[in-house]
Amino acid sequence: MTGLYTPRQPYSDIVAFNSTPTVINSPGVDRINACLVGTNANGIIVAFRGTIPPTAIDSIPDWLEDFFAAPTTCGSLPGQVHSGFCHDIQSIIEPIISTVKALNPAQNKVYVTGHSKGGALASLGAYLLTAAGIPVQQVVTFASPKTGDTNFQAGYQKVIPNQIRYENYGDLVPLMPPASAFIAGLVAVVSLIPDIGPKLAALFKEAQSWNYAAVGQEYYIESAANGYAIDTSENPYAQVGDFVYNLASNGWDIGTTLADAHAIACGYGYMSGGCPTGVCTGAA
Repeated sequence: MTGLYTPRQPYSDIVAFNSTPTVINSPGVDRINACLVGTNANGIIVAFRGTIPPTAIDSIPDWLEDFFAAPTTCGSLPGQVHSGFCHDIQSIIEPIISTVKALNPAQNKVYVTGHSKGGALASLGAYLLTAAGIPVQQVVTFASPKTGDTNFQAGYQKVIPNQIRYENYGDLVPLMPPASAFIAGLVAVVSLIPDIGPKLAALFKEAQSWNYAAVGQEYYIESAANGYAIDTSENPYAQVGDFVYNLASNGWDIGTTLADAHAIACGYGYMSGGCPTGVCTGAA
């Protein structure tokens, strides 16, 4: 199912599509799973839509719970993947493949990207595009939750070896679902959060046996004296510490803290740290 494309500035001007891109939606009333496919001077862009966190504190555990699901086998994908993400990618991958094939991928490099849940779908989509005979030049994700288990990670990275994943200072979503070895420490930390800490701790304990692992090279966006810096050292404990520090600095307002850290828009960490020049220059 296709939808209407409404360009947003300044982002659409920077991408500079050669023509109006194709919007692909999953069937159903809400058409919640969506992907944009188009071409620009660099090649073919496949961009998956993500989700926006709620700001109401009582809704935060329910929203984070969407990222928690036992991994399951999913068609031709290696290992096991998040059951919800498996369903979501299966709802839109066929029209994505046919749309990309129509854009002559043999002559145009293919780039796949996505934010939040869209980052997880970008990883699954990139693997399935490759399996369909469409080579993927690079995958770049922002704020992506973990997509599958360690077997998926190993099989995926053999096929897609050059993925970059951006994770922002204070964003909790890229740590979801947490790796098994990390859960005990995470439970101890989130239990300190007023009001919803025990709910989050119970949620994390549920993932103890799932063995999720991130894919690609982490580019962690840190707060620095001159704005932002990139760290590639893979330290989830430091990331949780950053989250708690942000939370305490904001008066334990988890809604605002998480929404700000997770946002991908001008003025927030992902855009300011990942694209420090060009995209948001002069943007309101």
